[in-house]
Formats: sequence, structure tokens, C-alpha cells
Amino acid sequence: MGLRIAVAGKGGAGKTPVCALLAGILSRAGHRVLLVDLDSDPNLAAALGFPPEAGRPIVHRKELIAERTGSTGEPGGMFLLNPNVSDIAEKFALRRTEGVYLLPVGTIEAAGEGCFCPQAAFVKALVRRLVLGKEEDLVLDLEAGLESFGRAVVEGLDLLWIVVEPGMRSLDTARRILGMASSLGVRNVRVVANKVRPESRDAVARALRETGIAMDLVLPFREELARRDLEGIGVFDFTDPVFEAEALQAIRSI
Repeated sequence: MGLRIAVAGKGGAGKTPVCALLAGILSRAGHRVLLVDLDSDPNLAAALGFPPEAGRPIVHRKELIAERTGSTGEPGGMFLLNPNVSDIAEKFALRRTEGVYLLPVGTIEAAGEGCFCPQAAFVKALVRRLVLGKEEDLVLDLEAGLESFGRAVVEGLDLLWIVVEPGMRSLDTARRILGMASSLGVRNVRVVANKVRPESRDAVARALRETGIAMDLVLPFREELARRDLEGIGVFDFTDPVFEAEALQAIRSI
């Protein structure tokens, strides 16, 4: 049976590029991967190398949400808590390679959209009911910060990756995520220190320890990744042999 993996962290820490890199790592190891973008500022399609117009978030398909939840869109209206989502991945997933697919789900984007309860119910049902076969992994790119944990979208995960960048605000967010994850039944948590320059690695590790967090994996700062991000080029096919070995070891250890 495949793994359910989520990637979380403070906005700007680099969780979306890490998701794309993780998909590449898993696919090269022979796994099929379904990536689910749950961020309100969805960038996973771009990180995978899809064109800008690809990946319209499913939660913005108001007719679909209304059809599946029975919602009228009115505040306080009735809606189904367990909508039918069994065909969503097959209908809306984007194919990146033979074994890597993206499902752009999204979440609330701006004030004034009305009650978000039907969309939240739809997303929660979708994440829970995605069926995985052998060597098929689900990778969730979560909303930045703590929002996904407040909505309990991540209940029952096999593995949570928390991405941190050098900076106390990022570490503080990671500490709070750790506290919430344990109450939601997340079995394993790994902390990925991202954008770490060689001269600051010891300082980052020390700051994590002082916050009560172990540094499990390190993704060093790479000029190539920074350039790709600046130019809007996908990072899916970027390889870092050391990080890839660390990532596979962390996954196999669970």
C-alpha cells in the first residue's frame, strides 16, 4: 500500500518546491505519485513545469461543489458533509509523467467568497477517500501555516514533512505544527531544513534544537533552484543526490 505524505511549513519556506522534488524522487524510485495542491496560492503546477494556465483549483468550480455537496452557497445553508468524490482524481488530475499526476484542489482565496464550509467538506472528503494501490503515493502540498491543521484535513497521514528555512518565524511555525500534528494521528514527522548555506548549517541545527526540533533532512541552498524559481521554470526534474538519498532513507525508515 502506498504512503500518504503531507508537506507543511510557513509561507516562503519552500514547501511547494520540496513537494515537486519529492515527487521526482519517488517516481525515480519506481512509485506512482498523485500530488494534491491544497494551497490558496497554488504554485505546485508551476513547480512541476506545467504552463501558467494549467491547474485551475477545483474549489473554484462552484457548480461542481454545489452539485456534490448540495450547497446553495448561502451562508448558513445546508450541505452534505460526505459528498461523492470518488471520480474527482480521474477526471481532473493533470499528467506530468507516466507516473506523476497533479490534482489542483486549492482552498479559500479571498474574503467575500461566502461560506467556505461546503468547500472544506469537499476537500476533507476528497483527501480521505483517495484510494492508493501498491507503490502509489499521495503527496499533499498543504496551505501555508496552520490552516490545514485547524480544519483537520491531515488526519491519518503516514508521514508529515515540515519545511523550515533559516529564520525564527519559520521555526516557530514548525513548532506549532508539530504540536497540532500529534493530536491528529500523524504517525511520523520529518523536518526538512531548506535553503541552508554551508556556513549556516550548524547555526540552523542549533536553533532547531533550542526550539525542541530535530533536523532530519537538509536541502542546501542551490543557485540553480533559485534561478528556476526566478524564471518560473519547474524544479521537478532537478536532482540533488545527497538530498535524494536522505529523503528515500527517511521514507523507507517508516
